[in-house]
Amino acid sequence: MLTLPRVRLVIAASLDGRLALSSGGKANIGGEGDKKALEEALAWSDATLMGRTTLSLHQSTCLIHDTRLINQRRKEGRPDQPLSLIVSKQGSIDNSWRFFKQPIKKWLLSPRKISPLISKSFDDQLLLRETWGETLETLHQKGLSKIALLGGSKLITSLLLEDKIDELQITFVPRILTGKYSWTSINIDNLPMELSKGNTWDLEGLKDIGGNEVLLKYLRNRT
Repeated sequence: MLTLPRVRLVIAASLDGRLALSSGGKANIGGEGDKKALEEALAWSDATLMGRTTLSLHQSTCLIHDTRLINQRRKEGRPDQPLSLIVSKQGSIDNSWRFFKQPIKKWLLSPRKISPLISKSFDDQLLLRETWGETLETLHQKGLSKIALLGGSKLITSLLLEDKIDELQITFVPRILTGKYSWTSINIDNLPMELSKGNTWDLEGLKDIGGNEVLLKYLRNRT
C-alpha cells in the first residue's frame, strides 16, 4: 500500500463556485478572514502545490506573514515557509517572475526535463509520474507529509479524478461571478462515483470568518 502525503484543497470561491471573474485573469476574491485561514493552512503544510497556469496569472505564490505562525513553525524545527511545488507539463515558465525572488524553496514537477535556464531557477526538479498516486508517493519519500493544494482547476480536477484530495478548505465569498472559472473543470466524465455520495465528505468545521464569508472544512471519509 502506498504511503502518501495528506492533501488539503485550500481555495476561496464565490457562492456559485467560481474562482475568478467571468472575464478571467488574476483574482483574489477572499477578504481578510480568508487570508488568515489561508496562512493557517500554509503553516500546517510542508509544501504548497500549484499549477503553472495559476502561477503565470499571479507570478508569485502565497506566503505566511503572521509572525505567530512563523514562530510556531520555527519551534517545530520547520522552515518559515512551506516549500512550493509547481506543476508544469509544458515547461513555459518565466524566471523573471516575482515568484523566483520569494524567500522559499521551489521544486518543479514535470513529466520531462526542461531547459537548463528554467531548471536552474528551481532548487530541485522531480519527475511527474503517470499517476498522482506515484507522484505523491515520491513526494512523501522526500519528506513531505502535508500538502496545501492551491489550484488551478485543471490541477484540482486531476487529483479528484484519482481521489487523492483528503481535505477541503473552502471559503465562500458573498459574490456571484458566473462564467467558466469553476474550481473544478466543467466537463468531467470519469469522476469516481464515490465522490458524489452523501457520506463521502465529513463536515469538520463551519465558521463565520467575518466580511460575510464562511469557512467550510470537510474531511474525506475513507472508511
